[in-house]
Amino acid sequence: MAAKIILLERQLHALRKLLFDRPGVEGAAFLLCGESRTDHAFKLIVHAVVPIASEDFLRREADGLSISSAALTRIAKLARYEGLSIIFAHSHPQGVPEFSDQDDREEERLLPFLQARVPGRAHGTLVLSEEDIRGRLYVPERVPANAITVVGQAFRSWSPHTVSMAAPFFDRQVRAFGPDIQGLLTRLHVGIVGLGGTGSPLAEQLCRLGVGHLSLFDGDRLDVTNVNRVYGSTVGDAGRFKVEIAKEHLDKIGLGTLIDVYPEHITVEETARAVRDCDVIFGCTDKELPRAILIQLALRYCIPVFDLGVLIDSRDGKISGVHGRVTTLLPGEACLFCRGRISAETIRVEALSDEDRQGQARDGYAPELEEPAPAVISFTSATASAAVSELLHRLTGFMGAERQSSEVLISFDQTRVRTNRIDPREHCVCGDESLWGRGDTYPFLDMVWATRTI
Repeated sequence: MAAKIILLERQLHALRKLLFDRPGVEGAAFLLCGESRTDHAFKLIVHAVVPIASEDFLRREADGLSISSAALTRIAKLARYEGLSIIFAHSHPQGVPEFSDQDDREEERLLPFLQARVPGRAHGTLVLSEEDIRGRLYVPERVPANAITVVGQAFRSWSPHTVSMAAPFFDRQVRAFGPDIQGLLTRLHVGIVGLGGTGSPLAEQLCRLGVGHLSLFDGDRLDVTNVNRVYGSTVGDAGRFKVEIAKEHLDKIGLGTLIDVYPEHITVEETARAVRDCDVIFGCTDKELPRAILIQLALRYCIPVFDLGVLIDSRDGKISGVHGRVTTLLPGEACLFCRGRISAETIRVEALSDEDRQGQARDGYAPELEEPAPAVISFTSATASAAVSELLHRLTGFMGAERQSSEVLISFDQTRVRTNRIDPREHCVCGDESLWGRGDTYPFLDMVWATRTI
């Protein structure tokens, strides 16, 4: 089982400021965290950084520190009240990121205290040098963190595992980005929600980039009208699940990417829960309820989501506009509700049966059922490529530090690309910091889910 710790970029900055506030001596702080528990991964997701008051340090030296029992008692009470886990983080100012023998001895006293005062939760520890991070989780036994991941304008990941030599298949891109990025791609678990015109080229590109693990989510079966833009499909595949077609195609490439498939929509609770295992998600669905679910996953689990859309304005075979969009969803970034990309009313209408929607349309309470939208492979593929480029920028910074946008808009008919970044709208869910990093809740995502019937 993978064991991971997830932080926001702003949280890491705040943590480093606390831990390295006095040169030459160790510093410490607490992190309050949500949990994500699945059969395949355990994550602690940082919800808040909590300073330790100067008077609560009994000792701060170059090779050790100690804090008061009162400080421990206060953080334990707060964590128990909030239903959160605790990570104790401290610095090694001499630049050694590994846990020391002294750390081992201190944890033998600290962790039983936290487990007794905040039972039923996992807890952890972090040690930071100026450049590196190492972590441990107690679930309840101690396990090393496979990765400590930081998400924000840049995506960074620290792992105790050494980077092995990249396979020769990836030589040309190692020449572009270096072996460390190739190693990071190999460790990534990426989810794709929707395997149609944008999702299928995404899957192919990520596989050929060397992403180590892909999870594919789509409950739709291939229609003959999909073959014009779904990679790996043939006319003879009509009626098969899109995710199964994609897996069969990607496995044949032979690059070693692990492919998991979920032939259900993420509007099914069990399927939505599986998305939590992913490090990054690409949203390639044209429905608004799944997009709303992805917003919640981005906020509560600090999983970056790249949401894609393609719109062709065409009447009587004449195109008046072709638009592609890639929107990055993260805590602190404007969501799809803020941007007017989705709405509660459309989600309500989508949930209606065709019969109910037709009835409400006649009464003027819902729009008429729409005809299938136009779709052309060159536009869907180009938008998918733009989304992959956004991921690569967050991993490598190749577009430059000044590139701070969270949305890319492509006007194909005008040969024009624009970017933007806006603040969350007041009172929108994406600006509610109380949700950030909260992790698992009951009910899941605080939503009402449909009950399965046999």
